[in-house]
Amino acid sequence: MRFRTVVLLLCLTRLARAQVDFDRALAQAEERMRRGDLAAAEHQLRELSRSNPGSFVVHNNLGAVYLRLRRFSEACREFEASAKLNPESADVQRNLGTCWFLSGSYAKAVPSLARAKSLEPSDPRTRYQLGYSLLMLGRLDQAQPELEAVREQMPNDEHVLFALVKLYQARQDQEHAAGAFAQLQQSHPDSVFVHILLGEAYDLGERPNQAIDEYQKALALTPDMPRLHFDLGFLYWEGGHMREASAEFGKELALNPAFAPPLYYLGEIALDDDKPAEAAGLFAKAVSANPECLDAYLGLGKALIRQNKIADAAREFEKANRLNAKQPDVHYWLATTYRRLGQGDKSQEEMRRFQSLSEEVKALPGGGARHQRWVSSTCLDRGQSRLEVP
Repeated sequence: MRFRTVVLLLCLTRLARAQVDFDRALAQAEERMRRGDLAAAEHQLRELSRSNPGSFVVHNNLGAVYLRLRRFSEACREFEASAKLNPESADVQRNLGTCWFLSGSYAKAVPSLARAKSLEPSDPRTRYQLGYSLLMLGRLDQAQPELEAVREQMPNDEHVLFALVKLYQARQDQEHAAGAFAQLQQSHPDSVFVHILLGEAYDLGERPNQAIDEYQKALALTPDMPRLHFDLGFLYWEGGHMREASAEFGKELALNPAFAPPLYYLGEIALDDDKPAEAAGLFAKAVSANPECLDAYLGLGKALIRQNKIADAAREFEKANRLNAKQPDVHYWLATTYRRLGQGDKSQEEMRRFQSLSEEVKALPGGGARHQRWVSSTCLDRGQSRLEVP
């Protein structure tokens, strides 16, 4: 009996020492995180994760390190592991939702943020991210009460006011949009969001020089903000300033390599410069970045035609047709490639379809004219938000 007692005491002593060692190592890792020594913190937390896989705190902290390094896939994986171990932690659920939010995966963010809100209803950051995620998903009726509730707690926060302007604009509620913008401009006269909204207004009013000026002011304040270099590059592209446009698209890709629109427009520029092989590579990258990017398939098909790869081009146009069979251009290019492949019947059928859809488009209000801004609208992922955590 005495021998068993001694063994038990030894086991308890070892467990206590192991706990002390774990607590000390965890505290060291957290101190390194506070100091910004993320590489050392990551190494220590990975070691702790291997030796203590059931610690939700270790997974949560490791996720926080990856989030600060903008390694979103790894961060979300760690937060998911932490949430499975402790699903009732508001902090963990909020961290998981934040990870999906910052990576632009709004549909994935909503359940975790909603769970965090139910666990801690008064936290404004949670409700802001939840509201903005719902806005990005087009769920305006659900987004509005969340964002308006945050405005009551943080009436002059520039992120919240910007989100509300975009919400009211989406609802075509110009009175409330103007009110939110006036409050934003009064509270933060040199906010990047003021310049963005002014740039958008000038652009819609067909005043491109003023729009460019506002985007340049915005970039001077936050050169690393997602979408800004692309939007400025598009204005240059639209005005025929291809060298400036290419430079801005390149800067956007340096920040956001998987964003399809700058890849698409760089492909268009290469195609105009009679560089079909280069253009095909860029369009292929755009397709890979966003498989819903209809116009990238069309661009890739046109680039392949220029290289006399007609069968390959037809396959790209067929993919575009599966995405959107009501787009007249798709059928025009299918007719063209089928004719060159000697498939006359199919070519004639596609040309009839092209003519029929073109007549339908002309019958629409305004004659169906599309502003060039929306040539690649299917490439513009809702997830590419300019907002981050306030």
